[in-house]
Amino acid sequence: MKVTVTGAASGLGRALAEQCIARGDDVLAIDITACDLACETRVLDLTEADAPGQIAEHQTDLIIHSAGISGTGPFEDIPAQHHAKIISLNFEAPLQISCALLATGQRPHHAFVGSLSTFTGYPGATSYAASKDGLAAFAKSLGKAGHRTSCIFPGPLRTDHAARYAPDNSAKTVAARQSPEDAARLILKALAKGRRLILPGIKAKGFAVMGRVLPGPTAQALRRALYEQIRTPKT
Repeated sequence: MKVTVTGAASGLGRALAEQCIARGDDVLAIDITACDLACETRVLDLTEADAPGQIAEHQTDLIIHSAGISGTGPFEDIPAQHHAKIISLNFEAPLQISCALLATGQRPHHAFVGSLSTFTGYPGATSYAASKDGLAAFAKSLGKAGHRTSCIFPGPLRTDHAARYAPDNSAKTVAARQSPEDAARLILKALAKGRRLILPGIKAKGFAVMGRVLPGPTAQALRRALYEQIRTPKT
């Protein structure tokens, strides 16, 4: 299988790329920084106008849109240009890449990494939540149009990205986060089965259920654990 993974230099993207390589896939790993992986790699800024076309030159059966950034803290305290950067990379880039791929006549399986914020909101990272919620709606709508799509909703992961934006990186909190390797294994298993909505792990499934069944208390718990703990914006 020919697989393209964005955001492959670290975190979940890297774990997904490594496991695809290990199972024998022909992998193209893309990131804004160099990827030291045993596959074809490309350094690319996905927000640049020519990035989608460059990616579409590569034949792919499965593309995993894992690249993303966040920004945490009070919405009004985060610079407007950073909000725009979040939307550009997390939401607009996957749309443009999908459009470019389909324009070539390719019909790959599109897998988008969303966020559990879709099930409850994210008071500490509003533009991040907006970008990921939009991505989930796009995946669903593109799927309804007859394309193969999946949206992945991982919980907190033990990655540098999570540590950068989280208010609490105590040993206990970090240990409670899911490893990217475990999440990647569950994600690839679900993708192989053609699952459209993927919640990798018991905690992710439980949070999604709580967000739907008890939206108020879940949102309040997030507000206390995240928003109220982040007084200095993190971008």
